[in-house]
Amino acid sequence: MGDAPVAVVRRYLDEIYHAGDVELVREITADGVVRHDPGGARTLDHEAQIARIRADLPQWQPWFTAEVLAGDDDHAVLVWTARGRTAERLLSGIEVFRVRDGRITDVWNTPYSTEPWG
Repeated sequence: MGDAPVAVVRRYLDEIYHAGDVELVREITADGVVRHDPGGARTLDHEAQIARIRADLPQWQPWFTAEVLAGDDDHAVLVWTARGRTAERLLSGIEVFRVRDGRITDVWNTPYSTEPWG
């Protein structure tokens, strides 16, 4: 059955983004995660997911604060604020993750904001 969605998303933040263990993508995401954005969707295999994160991490090393992290047996909802550890940058957003058998299979994204949550 795998880990609960909230635990998988927490690992995604803590181990991949905060600790920099990008290879963990292979363990906790499907090899073909569908990223849904308003107006479209794209599927990223493990290599594309790792490349996307590796391109972003060194620029600012985001530290994610989960304003809300809640879920059920299939989904986790994350309301987050990310602040740069190595560059002056702030983003906030909302993402919904679908997790099947302990792996993230889908992520729905809102457009990101450069303002903190009020």
